[in-house]
Amino acid sequence: MSRKASSSLFIAIATGAVLGLLLPALILGGLWTGLREPQVAQEALERDLEAKLDVLASSLPELLWNLDQVAAREVVAAVMKSPEVVRISVADSSQGQPFIDMRAAERSRGHSLTGEREVFRGNVRIGHIRIEIDDHLSASALSRQRWLFGATVGLQLAISLAFVLLLLNSRVMTPLRRLGGFANDLAQGRFSAELQAGRNDEIGLLGQHLGDMRNALQQQFNAQQALIERLRGMAETVPGVVFQLRRHADGRYQFGYVSEAVREYFHLSAAELAEDATQWFQQVHRDDRSTVMNSLQASAEQLAPWQQEFRTHNLDGSERWLFGNAIARAEGDGTVLWHGFLTDISRQRRDAQELEEHRNHLEELVEARTRQLAAATEAAEAANLAKSAFLANMSHEIRTPMNAIIGLTYLVRRDSREAEQQVRLKKVADAAEHLLSIINNVLDFSKIEAGKFELEIAEFALPQVLDSVTSMLAQRATEKQLEVKVALDPHLQDQLLLGDAQRISEVLLNFAGNAVKFTDAGFVGIAVKIERDLGTALQLLIEVEDSGIGIAEEAQGRLFQDFEQADSSTTRRYGGTGLGLAICRRLAELMGGEVGVDSQPGQGSRFWFRLTLDKAVNPAPLLAPLSRSLAAQELASKFAGTRILLAEDNLVNQEVAVALLGSAGLSVDVAEDGAQAVAMAATGAYALVLMDVQMPQMDGLDATRAIRASGNPMPILAMTANAFDEERQRCLDAGMNDHVAKPVVAEQLFATLKLWLSRR
Repeated sequence: MSRKASSSLFIAIATGAVLGLLLPALILGGLWTGLREPQVAQEALERDLEAKLDVLASSLPELLWNLDQVAAREVVAAVMKSPEVVRISVADSSQGQPFIDMRAAERSRGHSLTGEREVFRGNVRIGHIRIEIDDHLSASALSRQRWLFGATVGLQLAISLAFVLLLLNSRVMTPLRRLGGFANDLAQGRFSAELQAGRNDEIGLLGQHLGDMRNALQQQFNAQQALIERLRGMAETVPGVVFQLRRHADGRYQFGYVSEAVREYFHLSAAELAEDATQWFQQVHRDDRSTVMNSLQASAEQLAPWQQEFRTHNLDGSERWLFGNAIARAEGDGTVLWHGFLTDISRQRRDAQELEEHRNHLEELVEARTRQLAAATEAAEAANLAKSAFLANMSHEIRTPMNAIIGLTYLVRRDSREAEQQVRLKKVADAAEHLLSIINNVLDFSKIEAGKFELEIAEFALPQVLDSVTSMLAQRATEKQLEVKVALDPHLQDQLLLGDAQRISEVLLNFAGNAVKFTDAGFVGIAVKIERDLGTALQLLIEVEDSGIGIAEEAQGRLFQDFEQADSSTTRRYGGTGLGLAICRRLAELMGGEVGVDSQPGQGSRFWFRLTLDKAVNPAPLLAPLSRSLAAQELASKFAGTRILLAEDNLVNQEVAVALLGSAGLSVDVAEDGAQAVAMAATGAYALVLMDVQMPQMDGLDATRAIRASGNPMPILAMTANAFDEERQRCLDAGMNDHVAKPVVAEQLFATLKLWLSRR
């Protein structure tokens, strides 16, 4: 800051003070006195008028109420003593005329001001006050004040202004000139400049702050110099090249900074690249050069990070792989600046190539191993198919004679009247059913082991399941004089559920059958409880309790294992294969449930089955279970004489089926193979066909397809000794309507025939 500039500033301040302070003060003071003071005087008169009204309004109510005119005049006269009061009038509301009226007309020499007030006693208006005052006294006082204010303010401002200007020059302008010179030294980087101290006012504090700023700037400058040196040293020692690359608006590239390691990578010095980066691009492998330039161009346009792998050449001609990674930033002049680094990734590339070769080798090994596994899988599938075929054939070969045994026994028992023969035939029937149970357990276990066991999810009612189980237990329980108790949660009486009712029945029947088998006296109880209501599903606990022989604790863990029983002596006494409870466990697991047992020797057992079943979405009304005997009776009464076609090649099975159907009043014709069945069905004389599956010349499946191809819609029911679900599905796929398994249970056959004859 120059002395001339400072002097000019002082003159400007002085001139401004004269023009901006003295003259406006006189002008504004006069205007203030001329405009504001009359208003103030007027407001003072109004306040005085209100005060007088307040005095009269508070003093006169009692006097006016009592019509005490003497005392009222004294109060009004006291107020009239004020020289500005011209007139006071008090009116009485009850008389409707002035109560007191005092005047001083000689005081009215200016403008008058009038105020009025109602007089109340309580809430009752009793009078009215009116006061008139004159402003000539306040107007005279205001005129004298104007002249006195102008003279006083003008003289004071002139003296004060002169004194302020002298102080301003000595205390402000001169120190400011010194501070300006010191700031100029700092701006030029002369941090050794000194500033005279000694003052404790604001300018002195400003000088101290400038001194502190000089020290801070010097420290920052030194720290920045040290940081730059450290960064430079780090940039020169880090593995790779640290760079700052600039792309100008005209497309020219230039390195703002590049570490000295660039010489090892590109055989160029940092100074050469600082002028022009063209030589750097020329050192890039010619096959990668355009890729590098295009990637930089894309990064500049999108201001996206630049990441690129490319090659250069070593002095010996070998290739070196580099990886570039930089952040792009746009600058105001249209240039783009990258800050980044280049690293040597040649070793990583070699490792990746070796890994790729190793991966290819592993893929070859995996492919070879896969071929071996495929061959092994194919062999396993072939073995599994052979096993399934064997089991299906075994099922057919065993169940076919069992059908004859059970069927003929049923017919003989039905026709026999001798008690001894009935006892012997019952033993034959029990032995046959026991053998059939063993066969069914073995086949079920085989299906589960082979993973071919499938659940059939459908709507069912637990009351019907329990009725079916108890009816099958009734005869054996009655023979042993056992009480069968059934307890069903009331909420399950009318609730349809979704699940495999047949498999649930199998588990429950196995538990209950064992309970009857191992209980000589007492009871067998079946209970179904709701453990949790999950909204759309129910968690159920099914329990079978008995008062039988009980099970030792150490033996309970073996009960649900394959081919295990609690005690080998039970096999000798009661029989069994040890598969029943194992199948129950497997069925429970397939349904997402679990089984268990609680027992003590001599105190009975409690077998339980826990599972979760979904509720039926739109449950239909539950129908009362139809007893099998009623189904047989209705079949005989409603469909007597109905012609049925039986396709069966086995003579014994023919005899059994004809006798059973004849006992229900049905007329039966027999076809000995599938071809004969197709020919006989074409006559249209039959209401229903019972079709064996395995027959010579044409099996039951092909015969069914031929009948359906002719457009014949009559019901066709499969009769097969194959117990596998696949067989049942094959029958349905061929066009059959239902499936009756061999050995045939008479009442079940009657119920199925009644169903389909009724539908027809």
